[in-house]
Amino acid sequence: MLLLGVPAAGRAAFDECQLMDQVLNRLGNAMAINRAIIAESTDSAAVAVASEALTQQNESYRRTKRQRSKAGCDGWERD
Repeated sequence: MLLLGVPAAGRAAFDECQLMDQVLNRLGNAMAINRAIIAESTDSAAVAVASEALTQQNESYRRTKRQRSKAGCDGWERD
């Protein structure tokens, strides 16, 4: 029974890393869009909304990166 739990735990860790990678990719895409709005828009209201969203996305991105690192998802360090 113990051996059956190891692959499941390995899959769960892999799924967790994969999920965090997807979150980081989506946040990165959203951040790029907001940066473009900030750089190119002449509408001050749209820039303010994009700026606030970018601030929140930056915080989420950094938090997710820390979680990913703590989960052992970084490169070759992961078993």
